[in-house]
Amino acid sequence: MTRHLLSRRPRDTVRAVDGIDLDLHRGETLGLVGESGCGKSTLASVLMGMEQPTSGTVEVDGQDLFALDRRQLRAMRRRAQMVLQDPYSSLDPRMTVGEIVAEPLVIHPDTAPRAQRRETVNELLRLVGLDPAHADRYPHQFSGGQRQRVGIARALALGPELLLCDEPVSALDVSVQAQVLNLLADLRERLGLACLFIAHDLAVVQYLCDRIAVMYLGRIVETGTREQVYGQPHHPYTRALLAAVPVPDPSHRGLPRPLLEGDLPSPTDPPSGCRFRTRCPQAQDRCAQEEPELTVRPGTDHPTACHFPLVVVPAPVTKAPATEPS
Repeated sequence: MTRHLLSRRPRDTVRAVDGIDLDLHRGETLGLVGESGCGKSTLASVLMGMEQPTSGTVEVDGQDLFALDRRQLRAMRRRAQMVLQDPYSSLDPRMTVGEIVAEPLVIHPDTAPRAQRRETVNELLRLVGLDPAHADRYPHQFSGGQRQRVGIARALALGPELLLCDEPVSALDVSVQAQVLNLLADLRERLGLACLFIAHDLAVVQYLCDRIAVMYLGRIVETGTREQVYGQPHHPYTRALLAAVPVPDPSHRGLPRPLLEGDLPSPTDPPSGCRFRTRCPQAQDRCAQEEPELTVRPGTDHPTACHFPLVVVPAPVTKAPATEPS
């Protein structure tokens, strides 16, 4: 709900997350991609129980997160932790790194006895590649990549089953990004974590994720395995996102690419029918009248929310004429 600047009167309703249905399995990394403002971070807040949805459920092993009482919700949150975008603002500058990593253990004292907390903190710092001898330092004494490692160590303190990463490398230098991504991939393998990785950098998502979900104006428009989405995108929006990724090969520069035109519609007044139709090069009358469902359509191999999905027709196989033996 949005409001006037100088008034408490509600003005417009924004459906930041609308009709989204996602499954995430143990040991799997699901990438959620889309433009800024499409609802990715709002979805993360709902999944973590920080925002209450107007309808729908968030289930962990069949338990509805929003049907739990306060005590049950506190216990459930130990199973799901979050790594935030900015590794500086997400850490309390008045606390040492050791205190930051130990804070979840203090909130949940049954996780580790008081006498063992220091050693538990040291193990967590080693796990993310930091020197336990630096536990008494403050966040400003670390680099951006090191601060993000501190945030990851804090998220792992309670032994979660789900790690929700909300653009965890977007504020880091490219060289540091690779180090943090390798760390997340290693932790997933070693700890068997399920990971929801939110990003707008498709190259990062391709490197780390097993499955991809593409989001536009609060809705999922395409989902599939990494090979399906990157190898054969069916939705025009997905194709445009992939076309916007910089190409390092100089021989491919200057070639025509299907880039998006027009501005992103207002989330308070989305277009009728397909929300992408105002920017879609192949929109037709049906797109304005009927909102497409996310489903596998004829000629496609993974779900897409498009009435006219992009389908590559395989070239006919021609056989060489038989030759008679001489």
